Amino acid sequence: MTTTLDELITPMTVEEAKTAIYDALAARGVTTTGWKPGAVVRTIVAALAIILAAFSELQAAIAKSGFLDLAEGAWLTLLARYVYTVERDTGSFASGAVTLTNSTGNIYSGDPGDLIVINTTTGKTYRNTEAYSLGSMGTTTVAVEAIELGTASSAAATQIDALVTTLNGVTVTNASALVGADEETDALLRERCRTFLGSLSPNGPRDAYAYVARSTKLNGVSLGVTRCSVIPDGYGTVDVYLATASGNVTGTVGDESTALGAIDAAIQTDVVPDGVTADVHSATAKTIAVTYEVWVRDTIGLTETEITSAISSALTESVSGTPIGGEVATDEDSTGYVYKNQIEATIDAALPARSVIRRAVTVPAGDTSIATFEAPVLGAVTVTAVHFVSRGGA
Repeated sequence: MTTTLDELITPMTVEEAKTAIYDALAARGVTTTGWKPGAVVRTIVAALAIILAAFSELQAAIAKSGFLDLAEGAWLTLLARYVYTVERDTGSFASGAVTLTNSTGNIYSGDPGDLIVINTTTGKTYRNTEAYSLGSMGTTTVAVEAIELGTASSAAATQIDALVTTLNGVTVTNASALVGADEETDALLRERCRTFLGSLSPNGPRDAYAYVARSTKLNGVSLGVTRCSVIPDGYGTVDVYLATASGNVTGTVGDESTALGAIDAAIQTDVVPDGVTADVHSATAKTIAVTYEVWVRDTIGLTETEITSAISSALTESVSGTPIGGEVATDEDSTGYVYKNQIEATIDAALPARSVIRRAVTVPAGDTSIATFEAPVLGAVTVTAVHFVSRGGA
C-alpha cells in the first residue's frame, strides 16, 4: 500500500483510531456489537485509541519536520539548526529615541543606563543606551531600549510620557513608535532559512546580506534588524541599508561594540566577495503620522479603547513591515511609497470582518514617498472619533 505525504502528515483522531481497532477486530471475526457501553473490552479499546492517536500526532510531527514548509514549532527549530545552521531568534528589545525637554535653568547629563523613562499606559520602562547632555531650557534626543524583551514593551508614538529618573522640570516624549519582537515566528524562521542559502554563494547576492544582517548578535542578544536593502551602483560598490522595526540601527561602522558596527563587520567578513565594496548604513527613519475616523457596527463587541488599540497595533506592524525604500507597485515606478490604501486596508483588517462600515483617513492626505535610504515607522496616531452605528443607521 502506498502512503501519500498528505496521509503521512495528517494525524489520526481518537475516534478514527477507535474505528480502526473495531474494524481490525471485525476482520478477525470478532463480534463487537454485543459489548455494552462501559464494558471492560470497550474501555480497553478506548484507552488504546487514545494512545494510538498520540503516536499518530508524533508520527505526523516527525514527518513534517523533514520539510521546511511543513515543520512547526520546536520541530522547525531543530530543522533550522541542524539542516540550515540557523538559530531561531529569541526576540528583541523595543528601541528608538525619546526627546527630553528642559523647562528650567538646570543642566543634566548621564552615562548609558542612568536615565529611565516610562510608558504610563502600559507601565513598561526604557533605559538610555548612550550618554546624554541636556542644557538649560534645551532639548535633546536620546536613544533608549526597553528593559523587558518582546512586543509587550512596544510603544506607539507619544506613549513614553514620564520619567522614572528624577530630572526636575524635564518632560519626555517619543516622536516615533518603539517596536520590540517576540520569539521569531515560524514564517519568519522559514524565510531566514531560505535566505541562508544565499549566504553560501560566492557572489554575494542580496539574500546573503539580509541573512547576515538579521542573524548577527551582540553579546548573544539579537540586534532586531528586520529590513535590509542592497543597492548596487554598477561599478563594484553596494550600499547596504539596515533598519529595525523601530527604524534606525544604532551605533557606528568601525565600532564592533555597537549594533551597526557588529553587523558591518559580519557583512565584510562573511558576505562581501573579492572586488566588491560594501558600504553599510543605518536607514533613516521616515515617520508616518496617521489621523483617522472610523464607523463600526454597534454589534462589534469591542469598546472604543479596544478598537483604537487594535488599530494602533495593526498600523505599527504594517508600517514597520514596509521595506526600506517603500513599496513599489509597478516596474515603471522609480519611487517607493507607503500607500494610503495600505493604511486604510490595515484599519479595516484590524477589526472583526464586516464590522467596519466606513473609515476616513485624513493624515496622510495621500501616498507618502519613501527615499531609497528611508525606513517607514509609525508616528503619532490620532483618532478623530469612533462611531458606533446600528444596522440601518447612518
